[in-house]
Amino acid sequence: MKFLLGSCLIVSLGSLGLYGQTPPDFSGTWTMDPSRSEAADQGPSIGPITVAIRQAPAEIRIETTRDGKTQEVRYLPLEMKAASTAEQLGTFRWDGSRLVTNLATHINNQAVTFEEVRTLNPEGTEMAVEVTLVVQHGYQSGGGGVVRSSNAPNSSTGKNVFVKAR
Repeated sequence: MKFLLGSCLIVSLGSLGLYGQTPPDFSGTWTMDPSRSEAADQGPSIGPITVAIRQAPAEIRIETTRDGKTQEVRYLPLEMKAASTAEQLGTFRWDGSRLVTNLATHINNQAVTFEEVRTLNPEGTEMAVEVTLVVQHGYQSGGGGVVRSSNAPNSSTGKNVFVKAR
């Protein structure tokens, strides 16, 4: 009985250490490695992609530059997301050492959601980003119910690798 109680205490104290750990720091400027990224294989050349991340405990800002155009998204912890705002706003959460960001937006009048799961290599010099994109195809009400307006798949996944520039 003492052994069992002692084991439970050790496991409990060990798990407290896990919760008290500081999440990894993704801050910095990252450049996509096209030779190891699936996004580079889709369609015509998209040119270099650079991601600048500013990480703070209460928010993460990710600025993406591709084809000479820059877009910044501010991510708040899931429980803090504002109901409405003029800026593009997503949510983030930690899954152990993985940074999970979610963004709902519109592209070509289609509702699109992005989930990106970021991980760092042990040295902090490479960032892998697993991307899941879901397109909400247009649904319309038909005579007998809901009719899907497209037979195209509505989601895709891919993995991209970024190298820390600074």
